[in-house]
Amino acid sequence: MSIKHSIRNKLITFLSIAIILPIAVSILLSYLYTKESLKRDAIRENSNIVYQGKMSISNYFDLVNNISLSAYSNIQMSNSIYGILIGGNDDFKTEQEIYSALHGIAQSDKDIRQVYLYSGKANRSFLLVNGYLKRVEGSPGVAPGFVPPVKKSDPVIESTHPFGGYGMKDFSSGPPVFTVHRPIYRAPLKEQIGLMSIDFSLDNLRRICDMLYTRGAENIYLLDGKGGVLYSSRQEEIGGTLADKWMRHIQGLSAETGHFEWDQDGFKGITVYGKITMFGQSWILVKQIPDQYLYKNAQQLLMINALVLVTFLIIAIMATVYISFKLTSPIKQLTKSIKQIKLRKLKLDIDSKSTDEVGVLADAIRYMVETIDSLIMQELRLELANKDNQLKALQAQINPHFIYNTLQSIGAVALQNNVPKIYSLTSSLGMMMRYNMNTNESVVPLSKELTHVESYIELQKQRFKQRLSFVMESGKEVLHVKVPKMILQPLVENCFKHGFEHNKEAWEIRLSVQAEDDGVRIAIEDNGIGIPQERLSFLQKQLSRAPASPDTGGSIGLINVVSRIQLFFNQEARIEISNREPSGFAVVIWFPADKEEERTNESVDC
Repeated sequence: MSIKHSIRNKLITFLSIAIILPIAVSILLSYLYTKESLKRDAIRENSNIVYQGKMSISNYFDLVNNISLSAYSNIQMSNSIYGILIGGNDDFKTEQEIYSALHGIAQSDKDIRQVYLYSGKANRSFLLVNGYLKRVEGSPGVAPGFVPPVKKSDPVIESTHPFGGYGMKDFSSGPPVFTVHRPIYRAPLKEQIGLMSIDFSLDNLRRICDMLYTRGAENIYLLDGKGGVLYSSRQEEIGGTLADKWMRHIQGLSAETGHFEWDQDGFKGITVYGKITMFGQSWILVKQIPDQYLYKNAQQLLMINALVLVTFLIIAIMATVYISFKLTSPIKQLTKSIKQIKLRKLKLDIDSKSTDEVGVLADAIRYMVETIDSLIMQELRLELANKDNQLKALQAQINPHFIYNTLQSIGAVALQNNVPKIYSLTSSLGMMMRYNMNTNESVVPLSKELTHVESYIELQKQRFKQRLSFVMESGKEVLHVKVPKMILQPLVENCFKHGFEHNKEAWEIRLSVQAEDDGVRIAIEDNGIGIPQERLSFLQKQLSRAPASPDTGGSIGLINVVSRIQLFFNQEARIEISNREPSGFAVVIWFPADKEEERTNESVDC
């Protein structure tokens, strides 16, 4: 027995919903609140982490800058780097002094991989790597695109790149490095006399960044202003250039620190960033926290709550079923006794031992049955009176033919008073009513359908005056073809209902009927606004299903017309709908014309 007809099922359903719904809503709200709380805490915590990371990286870059400033140490001494570059000597003693100075710089930090020095006056380059000093004429290690800093006191920090030899031969490869280039100027910062470049390994940056994220769950990036990757939790991206949309989004933000949610480029979660500006350059520290990791605890809590819900649900359903059966069993026994009334047994012996509402109901039914005999005659009299009233109401209804005859009388009066326009309109309306009221004719020649459309258009022209233009083209060879009644006027009416805007100055409807490919092709086109593409696709799918019944909920529209045409022509008809360019809507119908006589002889209710 369905829920609709069973109190027991209704009771079970209601109690189940009363138990499940509050718990489910509570779990859902708890989950959403937990997610929102986790997101707020994560944003606050990671913003602090990124800020601390910015400070650590800034301090490290200050340290790197101070190391590069050692080129200006002891400028009064001739054996210092500055003194050597000013002197421009090129002898064995000078090389020993350069080796000693570069070796001191290389020992100042364990992350230094090699130190390069170019002497402009001597036009020689020196490279200290692994404790060995190499030398070469000129400056092969300086890239042609190297741009000195805007301020002469600032270094240039080059993003992570492969470990190279500055043009020196017999050079071994190694892990990627980032480089600090320090142009050296004659004091006080006049012309450039040399260039010192120091390659640093990524070990220190890695130690700083590794403290800022959870490995395997979150992502960390240290990027330069052009998207170059100084460091990344993804090793394969180090030394490359990022072109992701989130990177360009951060570059377009004016705030020095911030966060945003992102769901593109294969990442969905929260992005926290902080911008570092030093030495006329900028870097961006970015941390990405995926939703999967961020809401992991919330999802685990949801699973636990769901498990608790299922456990209690099983217990609640069992209790609900027991209570429902306990309460409804007496009702079912009462129902079984009442069914005896169908056998015209108006005296029932209902044995009700309960004193609750069911027992009271049983006593009331027993007393009610005793008075049924007297009520039967009263009901019969009321039924006869109702039928008599219905008959009188039907007799009082206006005969539709009276309206048609009245329109004819109005037309005659209009002619007598020399008002032919009124006569024309009443004639058109009368023809439409007569055509609609003729229920004995469900299949008509195509010519009658066209005449009916003309009458409808005549009335619409009176309404819209010169704004409406109607063109009808039809071949005489297809006018005799039999079609279901009322298939064209509803389609033309749709042009006014859905196609035309109120502010459009010129409305145009074109109706074309012609013989084509052993059949008849009917096209109805307008210059209206058309229909949205989504709605058009939906209607095309509906039409492709070839509905087998014209029942569309009482509406006389496109689907109704299509259904009746396909039923009449045994699914051989084709219907196409489309939007016109630049605007408008078109309906094209094709159906065969070689079997109309056979179809006309059939009894078809359209």
